[in-house]
Amino acid sequence: MKEAEIKEEKFDIEEAFKRLEEINEQLADKGTKLTDAIALYSEGVKLAERCKAELEGVEKEIQILSGEELQ
Repeated sequence: MKEAEIKEEKFDIEEAFKRLEEINEQLADKGTKLTDAIALYSEGVKLAERCKAELEGVEKEIQILSGEELQ
């Protein structure tokens, strides 16, 4: 199995939210270096996109299970 597939299987949205909170705190810290802030921002954007995709997938599953039409 490829590394990307392993990462997909192990994605934990709750852990991702915790990491996003950590990133937010570090970005709010005035002592964070610019290069570190850019890296943190990039990581945060990627995590937020992954969380959004995960939540959209869950929403579709709920709609299917409840018999609602998908938009």
